[in-house]
Amino acid sequence: PPIYLGSQNPGQWDMPFCIHTNYETQKAILTDIVTSLHIQGFRKLLIVNGHGGNTFKPMIRDLAIKFPDFFILSTDWFAIVPKEDYFDAEIDDHAGEQETSVLMHFHPHLVKLDTAGDGASKPWTIQSINEKTAWAPRNWHQASEDSGIGNPEKSTAEKGKRYADEVTRRLADLLIELADM
Repeated sequence: PPIYLGSQNPGQWDMPFCIHTNYETQKAILTDIVTSLHIQGFRKLLIVNGHGGNTFKPMIRDLAIKFPDFFILSTDWFAIVPKEDYFDAEIDDHAGEQETSVLMHFHPHLVKLDTAGDGASKPWTIQSINEKTAWAPRNWHQASEDSGIGNPEKSTAEKGKRYADEVTRRLADLLIELADM
């Protein structure tokens, strides 16, 4: 089932429609889903993640001990296909050209490009974090004016369709392989 919540960064909790859940809550929900499916005889689950803040690997590892006969996979839809072959933006991390194009493909009525920001972000004062030597949660109020990092200006529904079609094809291949195992 679709679950529209996840782990939010500071500075995002007070934004409209951002529903934060703790790791423990996410793990409890996933455990309940796997328990229910296991009772019903299912032994495979694919989690298609749509939010970069969600990390399922530790949960899946824990559930593999509790349910050794249940195979759980996780994927981030936005990372299945490299962006570079589909989009022009050099920086496209959050609400930029990729996500906006895909949303324009599926729900064009929800996209109002004329109100979108330019995606400018403020880098960390610690250069090593900018260079991905380490990670820390971003406070969106400090990182960006509107939480966008990457300019959505060149977004089109056509780019979104092309990208979504390739993501869908790869997911379909994965599901076929999963069904055959």
